[in-house]
Amino acid sequence: MKASHFITLLLLVSGYFAYKIFYPFLETIVIAILLSLATYKMNAYFIKKIKYKIPSAILSTFIISILFFAPIIYLITNATNAITHIDINSIKETYQQIYNWIIDYFSKNSFLHEYTKYIKDIDINEIIQKLIQIASFLATKSANFLKDTVLILIFYFFINLYGKEILSYLQKILPLTKEKSTQIFDSLASIMGIVFNSIIATAILEGALFGIIAQIYGYNGVMFGILYGFTSLIPIVGGIVMWLPLSLHQFALGNKSAALTIALYSIIVISIIADTFIKPIIIKYIDKLAGKQEFYINELLIFFSIIAGISSYGFWGMILGPAVLTLFISVLNIYSRLDRED
Repeated sequence: MKASHFITLLLLVSGYFAYKIFYPFLETIVIAILLSLATYKMNAYFIKKIKYKIPSAILSTFIISILFFAPIIYLITNATNAITHIDINSIKETYQQIYNWIIDYFSKNSFLHEYTKYIKDIDINEIIQKLIQIASFLATKSANFLKDTVLILIFYFFINLYGKEILSYLQKILPLTKEKSTQIFDSLASIMGIVFNSIIATAILEGALFGIIAQIYGYNGVMFGILYGFTSLIPIVGGIVMWLPLSLHQFALGNKSAALTIALYSIIVISIIADTFIKPIIIKYIDKLAGKQEFYINELLIFFSIIAGISSYGFWGMILGPAVLTLFISVLNIYSRLDRED
């Protein structure tokens, strides 16, 4: 047997057993790799300033844990606690007040009268049962999520620590020139960075704005701000799924001015001023920091990739969706160039 054949066989066998061993961690490893790609320039900046890889990797891991993971963990723990301590009688009273007002209003307007049947079909007991199911689901999944978070941060740290060595090795074994492999990596890192940073910037900006108004009216501003930050990433509907329930709750309590203020503030300040005018400026600034791009991905396509990713992979699909899309378009872009050169 030739030495090359033996080495190939040994590689296949050892690779198979390595796959079996690390299979439970593949998803967390992939997510850590994608996050390190998205924050590659941040880690490179720290290495340039600090001159040492270990402190730079620690600092990058700390920042990503504070900006991305800490809000999620806070949200899960508080949401679980809030749902498990829900006052069912209070929910029923609030629902009944809103229900009576809607039925009365629809009855007074003949063109809306036919829609009362849809309101009457709503079963509040079924909604409460769903909330209880959500609480039990969150309680069950929160422990697994915390475990995955710790593993992702550990893998993220080591990928940042040995990223340059890993990239150099991949460039040696890939059947591409160093220039082409570097081009693919730079394209992935740049686009992933723009997508990730745009998501974080949008969530922080709009979440902070909504958290202020929620805190003013006695709600948990931090929790509702984080929730609004995530819902703001949903196309078309966006933050309405957050401000509408709060506005209806204030209306049911008899605070009509508060309900109107929350609605108008969310529409004018957040949806129009922040989302329409401030957000594009922030994204343009992020694009400028990223430098010249080889290609661009339409924002709507990115949103669809986020929705598709979430539906396929759950929460982590928010990262996996845009990453897969970016990889596919980047490879297509490189392939077309190679084809022309050949």
